[in-house]
Amino acid sequence: MKYFISAPFGNYLKFKNAISVTGSWTVEPRPGLALQILKTLRYVRSEAGWSWRNKIGLRNAGIHEGIKRRGSFDVLSIAPIHKWDWVNFDSIVHENQSIEVNISCPNIDSEEDATSFPYFDIFPKTKRYWCICKLPPTSSNKLVDKIVNAGYNQIHASNTLPSEKGGLSGKILVPHTLRLIEYIKKTHPHVTVIAGGGVTKRYHAQYYRNYGADHISLGTVCFTPWKINSIISPDK
Repeated sequence: MKYFISAPFGNYLKFKNAISVTGSWTVEPRPGLALQILKTLRYVRSEAGWSWRNKIGLRNAGIHEGIKRRGSFDVLSIAPIHKWDWVNFDSIVHENQSIEVNISCPNIDSEEDATSFPYFDIFPKTKRYWCICKLPPTSSNKLVDKIVNAGYNQIHASNTLPSEKGGLSGKILVPHTLRLIEYIKKTHPHVTVIAGGGVTKRYHAQYYRNYGADHISLGTVCFTPWKINSIISPDK
């Protein structure tokens, strides 16, 4: 089993026993990250307790800068904004570079389905060790089937939950993640599932593992990074 430090935390946090996912990176830079964090990052009460909420909207320095900053074992999270972005990413990112395809940011003002952009299926045809597709928590079974049929055999469940004021993370994701694990493992048992949402202690990770997840993604706990080693450290 592997642990992943979810983007954007993987830009800053590196651990011996975890894989950092950097990004998410768009083809062109989207400035204003610091300001958007100050304006939208809040710790709020949700139906599942307290959650972090953000509306950062993929503010980042662009994929070319992301490639310069990446570590040897990092996974690059790439996110399309425009119709031909999959083609652009394919021409920029080396075919051996591990990637996470982020189709699920809730804070981009777009009604378009990124899985319908041309060449969405090009990435699984390469030699990447990790070629992950990151799902929205509200993904339908039909969307999951479409992604698997496109060749993606590694799925991350899931991104933040859309709300009017931004994406919610933490325990509120748990029922959505469990639903996705159950469907994927029942319908597509060959697919590797990376589960995330509300993992702040080791037993939370084990709960997802018992439910069928293969690997674990850490997000909210990265706001308190001193707690991460207690989750990812190997059993003695």
